[in-house]
Amino acid sequence: MQNNTDSQVYAGFFVRLAAYIMDWLIVGTILLAIKIPLWVTTMAVPDNFMVRDFIFQYSVKDILLYLLGVAYFVILTYFSGATLGKRAMRLRVISSEDRKPTFFEVAYRESVGRFLSELIIFIGYLMIGPDSKKRALHDRLADTRVVYYHVKEVTVPAEIRYRQSAPVYVPGPQYRQNVMPQNPEPPVETTVAPEENLVEDSSFFNENL
Repeated sequence: MQNNTDSQVYAGFFVRLAAYIMDWLIVGTILLAIKIPLWVTTMAVPDNFMVRDFIFQYSVKDILLYLLGVAYFVILTYFSGATLGKRAMRLRVISSEDRKPTFFEVAYRESVGRFLSELIIFIGYLMIGPDSKKRALHDRLADTRVVYYHVKEVTVPAEIRYRQSAPVYVPGPQYRQNVMPQNPEPPVETTVAPEENLVEDSSFFNENL
């Protein structure tokens, strides 16, 4: 569920769903620190202002918990580019121009955009599947993308030590010139007598015998 381009790899539906579940588990754990005191207060005073309907059917408690949940997504996405769940899945949010989104874009994406994506049976999230750039409805509204990022790891090779052996001396041209005689003696020339002289000498030898 991911699409490759020349410079980016868009995150698909299931990896984003996994990151979203992680984020809400983290948010739910953080909000327990507020829900438990509110629950104790409500048990002591059932008709307190925190649980009364404030806007439509939403109480002050509901609005407070919603704003704290949105603040988690807005602050982490704006300052670091990703929530903790997205970081675990190596994802980040960028604008369509491959830059850091502005605070307004992030706030609009994580509040109004997500609300509209969840409005009708989460159809805004299901739009990720068929879209070529894997955009949900809130990505389209805020003009953002969710992409993979990879940390470059540099491996330093181990130090290699070589054993030193005795140097091998190869005599150079100057050494060979010093060894060779500077003025070699010219070769001795030998002459061979003509055949006539040889015959005469042999006859002379026979007469003396």
